[in-house]
This record gives sequence, structure tokens and C-alpha cells, in this order.
Amino acid sequence: MTAPVPPPSPTARWRRRAGWTAAGMLAALVAGLAACEVLGWPFLRPPLERQLAQRLQREVAIGSDFRLRLLGRLRVHTDQLRIGSPAWAAEAGQAPDFVQAQGVHLALSYAALLSAWRQHGDEAPPLRIQALEVDTIKATLWRLADGRANWQLGPPPPANRPSTRPQVPAFGRLVVGQGRLRYDDAMQRIQLRAEARTDEGRQAGGQAHGLLVTGEGRWRDARVEFRLAASGALPLVAPDHGARPVPVTLRASAGRATYTFEGHTVDVLRLQGFDGAFTARGDSLAAAGAPWGITLPSTPPFQLHGRLAKDGAVWQATVRQATVGRSRLAGRFTFDRRPEVPLLSGTLNGDRLVLADLGPAFGAGGGTDRRTARASVLPRREFNLPALRAMDADVRVDLRELDLGTAYLRDLRPVGAHVRLQDGVLRVEDLSATTSGGTLQAGLVLDSRPDVPRWDVNLALSGVRLEQWLQARNPRAEQARSGQPAPPYVTGVLGARAAFQGQGRSTAAMLGSLQGTASLWVREGQLSHLVVEASGIDLAETLGLMLSGDRQLPMQCAVMRFVAREGLLRSELGLVDTPDTTVLINGNVSLAQEQLDLQVMAHPKDFSPLSLRSPIRLHGSFSQPQVQLDAGRIGLKVLAAAALAAITPLAAVIPLIDPGGATTQGCEQALQRLRSARTGQPAPAAPGKP
Repeated sequence: MTAPVPPPSPTARWRRRAGWTAAGMLAALVAGLAACEVLGWPFLRPPLERQLAQRLQREVAIGSDFRLRLLGRLRVHTDQLRIGSPAWAAEAGQAPDFVQAQGVHLALSYAALLSAWRQHGDEAPPLRIQALEVDTIKATLWRLADGRANWQLGPPPPANRPSTRPQVPAFGRLVVGQGRLRYDDAMQRIQLRAEARTDEGRQAGGQAHGLLVTGEGRWRDARVEFRLAASGALPLVAPDHGARPVPVTLRASAGRATYTFEGHTVDVLRLQGFDGAFTARGDSLAAAGAPWGITLPSTPPFQLHGRLAKDGAVWQATVRQATVGRSRLAGRFTFDRRPEVPLLSGTLNGDRLVLADLGPAFGAGGGTDRRTARASVLPRREFNLPALRAMDADVRVDLRELDLGTAYLRDLRPVGAHVRLQDGVLRVEDLSATTSGGTLQAGLVLDSRPDVPRWDVNLALSGVRLEQWLQARNPRAEQARSGQPAPPYVTGVLGARAAFQGQGRSTAAMLGSLQGTASLWVREGQLSHLVVEASGIDLAETLGLMLSGDRQLPMQCAVMRFVAREGLLRSELGLVDTPDTTVLINGNVSLAQEQLDLQVMAHPKDFSPLSLRSPIRLHGSFSQPQVQLDAGRIGLKVLAAAALAAITPLAAVIPLIDPGGATTQGCEQALQRLRSARTGQPAPAAPGKP
């Protein structure tokens, strides 16, 4: 017989009841949580509105059809969601709403929510949202000229504090049935209106698209229209790593330029992993680059083809073919927006650059006053100086040919230069070119920082064979009459040096303030006898040469020197000395007034019964020059006065001439003959003359 079981002690009974009570309470809690989870926690809507309004510093309203799921991740559904603009928006006269949405389904992880809760402001990383589906959404984004913007969530920022661009969240999945965006940015002068929809591969307009965005507005000073379509699977706004590229097509117009792009991206809305083929065409490269903050020169109509890629804030363009006017170019460029001042770098190359295609960059064409444009030859349209301060640049130039645009001069080939733009100062350095056996070296600096911009240019030309560079031929030469190829009018080795400074807001203003000097010379040269006699109005010799055939005379000395002061280019020396005649060129050219006043005077060294010895005068405006005989100044006194005036500058130019043996000696002899006109001493005999 078993012993009876003792009754439980009071403590045990209490513990048992407590356990059952706890189990019941836990079961009730679980049941309550399960019920709340099933019902969607509707009672949390008011406190959630208050917490969000406090955190975002603006009104937040959530629709009555509200459901919240907490298990695993945070999931929210509401029939309506409204987020207002900051309280100070009304004082600024701006729209009261920031975002209005219907049919919102949101899913995000607790880790992302905690990170966003701890970090906020302009420097916070973008919020990572696992999924967002919206039936309709309307967003209004604006930024005032003082930098305050309605996308700055949290406490109001101080005035005049620059704001960053709106942060776009990173989405794992984004579906928008119908969306409208209004974006007004007074700081960047941007006004856009856009409509968007996503459909995850469903039919949209007869084609399957992941995203379709259309819009229009103004981007700075240009009117823009755009259409972006991304097909295939999303994410549209993807995480930084591991996203799969999706095909994307973009067609846009801005001002007078149009753009197309076909390629792929891993992040459609932020254009990350952007890579594909592009085309661009328009009236001018300057107009095409201006809306995007890229400083390009004014040009004739252009068309570009190449490949475009974007990695973070760095754009890379490989231009396989660029047709600009009649120029044929190419290049590889990088545009980096990470520095405070964006930087354009790369290499410009190509088969041919036509000099006339650079005319618009210097103000040629497009004058605003037609009467002034007809009367003026020098471009008066002002440069776009603010564009020189919008970015920096470091571009190498490597061209096969520079077409001078005339049949009378041989082109330069090849041409190289280094173009740098920094802090509003444009420098063209190491400019070098070759032609006709010689070289051209030059440098240019344009400083746009002063109220009146300043520029400097230096140029050196050496070893250029004139018979190769000058394409004009003499059909009256003896060789041409005998059936041989016509020779050139002039031969020899050309050299030159120039250094000028100026200031102004246009090409005309800069040339009108010209200061500096220029010298040029020809050594080992020959000149058409017919040209020499014509310069002296020697009718007898000229007629004889036209009947018998032209011959070339050696140029014992051929030099010119100009001095510029306040836009007045004055000839200090212009002398061509041959065994037959000494030709002097005198006068000035006013770049400020666009007027000519030059004289060509010839002193034959032999007797001619029909030599008028009258100066030939070239005068008038650049647009309507006139050539006539200066009949009122016929005589030797005029020639003697010009000869005496040429002594000092000729003595200064002779040391500059490349060592040429006979040429240098010939100029020294010409100098002695000029001095003899003053002293009365016999002049040395010219070579080939008794």
C-alpha cells in the first residue's frame, strides 16, 4: 500500500498559478500581437504621424486605410500619404505640399531605419528602401536663391547656406503607376516638369518598360525636353554594389541642341553605371555645353558620335567622330564634378580643323547691330566671360592639319597645343605647327578676372619656305611661257616675331587697344621683277616684262617692323631692296577705327623714261579699302624722307634676322645706302650693279 501524496505546499501552488498566469499573459500578448499584426496596428497611425512630423519638422498626414507589419521587416500600406513643406515655406511664398501619394506600399529593413534615424541632414547617406509601390504620386521640389530647399528635412537651415541636391533613396524595387514631379531651383536656374511611371515589364505605350519619364522645362537659359525609357528588370535606384545593368534610352533637347543615348545603367534615377552610345547635334558647341555647365567654344553647326560613361560624379566621353562646320575632329574627355570647380580634361585630335570654324569663338558672325556689322570687319560681339569661370580645363590638342581656309596659303600640319583654363584664366601653351619646312610657335593668355579682360600673345615663325607656303603662281614668268610650271611670285625663307597685349570684352575691343611690336624678314629670297616695277609705276619696264616674260630679282634685304600703340599699328620700317629697285612701305593701320593709310614707294636704281615715282596709297576702311596714286606727293623728296626714317628701325631689326649670309649683308648694305642719303656720301654698289 502506497503512501499518500502530500498536498502541494502553498509556495508550489503559488508558483504553479504564477506560471499559468504568465503563460496565459504571454499567450494573450502573442495573440494580441498577432491580432495587431493581422489588423495592421491601426492605433499607431496618430503617434506615427506625430513622430514623423516632429522628426521632419513639417506636417505629415497618413490616410485612414493604414496597415503596418512589423515581423521580419517594416512594411507599411496606406491609401494616402501627404508630407508638407517646411513651416517657413509659406513666408517664402512656396507651395505647401512636398509629397502627395495614393496607394503606398513600403518595405524597409530595421537596420536601414535605425541608420536613417541616427543620421540625417545633407551629409547623411541615402535611405535604403527594399521596395516601394505607389499608385500615384505628386512631388514638388524647390530651392530658393538663398540656398534653402524643401527637401532639407529636419530643423530649418540658416539662410544663405548652400544646400546639396536632393538625396534620392536607394531602392531594391520601385513601381510607380503614375508620377508627377515639379522641380524649381532658383540657385541653378532650373525649372522642370516631369511625368513618370514604372511597370516592371508590363506593357506601356505598346512597349515594355521598367521606367518611362517624359518632361520639359528650362535648364539655366535653355528650354529642355526629354524622354527616358529603361526596359528590363529593376532596381531603378540601386545599391552601390552588385546591381544588374538595365537597358536605357534617353532622348533630350536643350536650347538649340539635341541628344540621344542608348546603353545601360545600374541606377536609372541617379545614372550610376551609365554607359552607352551617344549622339549630339546642334547650332554651336557653346550652346550644347552651356546647359550642363561645360564651357565650349562657339562654333558652326556640329554633330558628335561616341560613347558616354559615368562613374560616380565623373563623366567620360570618347568622341569617335565630331563634325564641326567643315572640321573633322575626335577626342577623349573626362568631366569631373567632384572638385569645387568642375574640371574638363582630355585630348582633342582629328584629321582637320578649319580655322574659319573657330571664327564664332572670337565673335565672328551673329552681330546684334546689323548696321554696325556691315560697317565693321572685326567681330564686336562680346565674349561669354562668365563661362570661363564656370569650370577649369586641361586639354591637349593634337591635330593632323589646320586648314587656313584659303587657296593661297598651304595648311599647317601637324598642330599641337596645351589648353588650360584655371580660375578664369585661359592659357594656350606650347602651340606649335609646321608648314613648308618651317615652324610656328605661339602662346596666348586671356585673363577674364578683371572688369576689362586682358590678353597677351607671343608668336615666332622661322624657316618657312615662301615658294612652298604661298600657292599663288606667276603665269607671266618666262618659264610659264616656255611650257614649264609657273614659278611663284616670291621665294625665300620667312621669319617673324611678335608680342602683343590688349584688353576688352570682344575681339574688336582687344585689337583696338593693341600694344606691342612685330618684325618679319625674308632671307635668301627672290621677287618677281614685274611686281617690283609695278610698285614703282615704271610703265616702260612693266610693259617690257609683260611682252618678254617676267624674271625674278634677288632680294638683298626684305624686312618689316610694326609698332602698336592703343590700337594704332604703325610701320616703323618696310623695306625690300633688289638690284633694280628699293621699295619702302610706310604708314599705319588703325585697328580701333578699322582704317588703312599705307604707302608703297619705289626708288629705281636705273633710269626709266616712264617711271612716275609716285607713291601708291592704300587707304580707307577695312570693309572698303581703296588703292590710288598719291599724285600730290610725286618726287624724290618723299622717298628721301621715308628712307631717312627707316635708318634706326632697320639697324634694330638686322640682329633679329636668322643668320643668312648674303641676306644679312644685303640689309647692312641697304642700311649704309639709307645713311648715305643723309650724309651725302656715295652709297656702296648693289650686288650685280656696276
